[in-house]
Amino acid sequence: IHCEAFFVYLDGSPCVFAPPTPVQDRSVWLALLHFLSQRQQTPVVAFTFSRARCDDNARSLESMDLTTSIEKAEIHSFFQKSLSRLRGGDRQLPQILLMRDLLKRGVAVHHSGILPILKEVIEMLFSRGLVKADLPARSGAFLRRSCAALSGEYIQMAGRAGRRGLDATGTVIILCKAGVHEMSDLHAMMMGKPTLLQSQFRLTYTMILNLLRVEALRVTDMMKRSFSESHRNAQVTPDRPNTMNLVKTEF
Repeated sequence: IHCEAFFVYLDGSPCVFAPPTPVQDRSVWLALLHFLSQRQQTPVVAFTFSRARCDDNARSLESMDLTTSIEKAEIHSFFQKSLSRLRGGDRQLPQILLMRDLLKRGVAVHHSGILPILKEVIEMLFSRGLVKADLPARSGAFLRRSCAALSGEYIQMAGRAGRRGLDATGTVIILCKAGVHEMSDLHAMMMGKPTLLQSQFRLTYTMILNLLRVEALRVTDMMKRSFSESHRNAQVTPDRPNTMNLVKTEF
């Protein structure tokens, strides 16, 4: 999938380096969704680097309705069936009520603070094409107080734009509310090498004791499954044939 990236000034006016007010923030997101809808570039992934801001941005879209009456009925039916296993009181939790309202209008929030059952519902509705603003999509938009990001962050987010087998082109929008940074910085962000992944796996005494209690999994098995071990094996494997040939030659 070919991926295009561009920067958007939604109001056409010069940007000032000041935090936007909630009203301005709401207007920007509404304008962005209208902008994409008119160009048939939804669904869109909207990245926000704060769970609280994700929720706030979703609430600010109360006037945005992206689903048809038929889609609303399908979403409502699926949502009710999926949550029927919960107790009556649990079905009235604020997060569930909020998500029910958002989903009916084609909007969803997906982060680590969302209840697991709601995450599953969101993902399944998206797979049916009923969520218009979430997960892998035709377009990707992300906002930072500073437009510059690490290459790894940009690659991870830009890679979500464009659905394999459905879209020939993925569109990435960097929403600059405080002016566009120097082109050299943007070029380094977009074309630079991604940050090397480093394993955070640490074998502790507590982990060893817990593993010893589980007969089905040994400590060595856990070590073999770690990312650090896989990475180490990947580095060793390419040189293994040359090493074997060298040993044979010496013998």
